[in-house]
Formats: sequence, C-alpha cells, structure tokens
Amino acid sequence: MSEVIQPQEFGKLFMSYRDKFISIARSYVRDEAVAEDIVADSFTTFWDNREKYTPVTCPEAYILHIVRNKCLNHLRDKATRTRIEQQIHKNISQTIDADIRALESNDPSLIFRNDIGIIFKKFIGSMPELTRNIFLASRFENLTYQEISEKYNVSQRKVKREIQDVLSIMRQSLKDYLPAITLLMILAFAC
Repeated sequence: MSEVIQPQEFGKLFMSYRDKFISIARSYVRDEAVAEDIVADSFTTFWDNREKYTPVTCPEAYILHIVRNKCLNHLRDKATRTRIEQQIHKNISQTIDADIRALESNDPSLIFRNDIGIIFKKFIGSMPELTRNIFLASRFENLTYQEISEKYNVSQRKVKREIQDVLSIMRQSLKDYLPAITLLMILAFAC
C-alpha cells in the first residue's frame, strides 16, 4: 500500500470488512441499525483522517479500533440515558406514592367537619330553648314526634313544625357546604 490510502483501495477495504465490523459492533450494541451506523461512521472517520494514519500498514485494524471506540461511546451514552431515565421514573414513582399516601391519609369528611361543627353549635345555641330541645330529642335521642310532644307537653304538630323550621334554617346556614356534604355522603355510601 502507498502512504495514503487511495479511493479504490478504500472501496475494497469497505466491501471486505463492512459486514464483519457490523457483526462485531452488533454483538456489543445489540441493534442492527445502530451497528450499521457505527461502522459507516467509523469508515467515514477513517477516510476523513486518512492522512493522520500514514503510513497505513493495516487500515482494517485502525477502522476496527474506531468501531470499538464508537461502540464504547454508544454504550456509555446509553448507560447514562438509562440511569437518567431510571432516576426520572424513580422520582415520578416517589411523587405518585407521596400523592397516594396524602390522599389516603386525608379523610374527605374531615375537611369541613370542624367548620360545619362550629356553625351547627352556634346555630343550636341561638335557638329558643324549647325548639333546641325538640330538635335534639328528634335527632340525637331518636324520639318519635309523639314521645317528644309528651316529653315537652306540646302538640305533635308543633313538634313537626319546629323540626321543619330548624331544618330549613340549617339548610340555609349550611348552603355553602351542601355540595361538599352531599359529595361526602355519596362517597360514604359508595364505600
């Protein structure tokens, strides 16, 4: 061979070693298309820098060395990308797990419970004593209208009217919370 490899010699070299180099590259990168690209790029690199390799006694060894280095670079880049992707997936997974824990630890019924409790206590405290006693007997003592009327010496009709009035005023007082209360009740019965 002459000091600088000639195009026809390079063509013969390419035809003789291309498939062998692709096979070698593929054994490392495990991807046919990537191996073909690496080998083509290696031949191009050798050709572009052929003056640096003079005198060339064994050009196939130089090209194989370039193939090897390009395979190493490809695998290092792939390993770095894989580590980054794994870290991203790990971070996403940790975020999702934290969101799940946060949602599981927060009982939706507790969100408004304190507010509703304060409004309810204030409302109950502002009622006339007889109205409050009738309502509490109905809702918390589970007494019938007849039992309440006997207990407080009023007519059943008055008991019914007092309870309806209280419920109407409560609905008005808690109107901002009704959608949330309704949702919470739906969720409670769905579970």
